[in-house]
Amino acid sequence: MNTKNEILSLKNKDCEIIFNADLKKFSTFHIGGKAKYLFITKTTNTLLDVCSFCKTHNIMYKVIGFGSNLLFSDKGYNGAIIVNRSHSYYIRKDCVYVDSGLSINSFLSILSKHELAGLENLASIPSTIGGAVVNNTGAFDCSFSNFVEYVECVKISNLNKRLKLKYDECNFSYRNSLFKSGEYIILRVKLKLFKSTKTEILSKMHYYSYLKANSQPINNYSAGSVFKRSLFSPAKLIDEMGLKGTKIGGAMISNKHAGFIINYDNATASDVKVLIKFIKNEFKKNNLKIEEEIEFVGYSKNSK
Repeated sequence: MNTKNEILSLKNKDCEIIFNADLKKFSTFHIGGKAKYLFITKTTNTLLDVCSFCKTHNIMYKVIGFGSNLLFSDKGYNGAIIVNRSHSYYIRKDCVYVDSGLSINSFLSILSKHELAGLENLASIPSTIGGAVVNNTGAFDCSFSNFVEYVECVKISNLNKRLKLKYDECNFSYRNSLFKSGEYIILRVKLKLFKSTKTEILSKMHYYSYLKANSQPINNYSAGSVFKRSLFSPAKLIDEMGLKGTKIGGAMISNKHAGFIINYDNATASDVKVLIKFIKNEFKKNNLKIEEEIEFVGYSKNSK
C-alpha cells in the first residue's frame, strides 16, 4: 500500500484530508505556501490517531488551531499540518471540561447560555481553547490561565500516555506556558468559572468586543501582536518611533495598532520577516531588544 492510500484510510466523518493544501486558508495572516498533507480532526481520539500515524510513518507534523499566532513559510510545510477541531464539552455546576479545538467565541456563547462567567474579556479573540492555553491568551487584565484547574494532554514523545497537569505544573506566565515548548499536544481543559446572569455576561462580551474593534485592526489579516511585552511595550515604542504605516512588499505596520503587522496587499512571509527584521534593527539602534511572540512554521532553526 502506498503512502497516499494509507493516508486516505484515515478519512472518515471525524477526519478530513487535503493533499497539497493551501496554508493561507488556515492562517489568520492569510500567508503561506502549501502543506504536503493537511488533516482536520474533529475529536481528540482522531487527533491522537493522526498524530500516531504520522509518527509511525516518519511524517513531520504540527498541530494547530486557528493559526492565529503563527507565520507559515512561503515554501510551505513538507509534512502534515493537523488542524484540531475537537469541540466536545461537559458542564457540571461551575466546572467546565472542554476540548482543545473549540473556538473561544463559540465557547463564550455556550458559557453565556449556562450563565457561567469569567472569560468575557476574551470576546472576539480568534483562538481555540488549545491556543488559549499554549499562549496563555489574555485581554484587558484577564488571562485564560486564571480559570484553569488542569490541562489534559500527551507528550509528543509518548502519545499513549494521557497526562493531567494541574495549574501549578503548567508554568503559566504572561503570554506563555509549559506548552510553548512544542513538546505537548493539548486535548482537554478543566476550568472553574463563576455564576452570573446571561444579560450581564453578554453585556460584557459586547463591551470588550467593542474595545477590541476600536483599538486593533480586526478587519485586516494579521497574526495578532507580533512582539512580546517585557519591561516595556513594543507597540508603544514602535508608535513613538513613528513607524506606523511602514510597508515592505504587501506587509505593513498597522496604523491602528503599532504592535500588529497586517497583510494589506497579498503579503508574503518574506515580506513579514523583512519588516520584523527592520523593526528589530530600529530597536537595536536604541540598545533595546525585542522578541517575536508569533511562531514561525516551516522554517529551519537557522532561518528564523
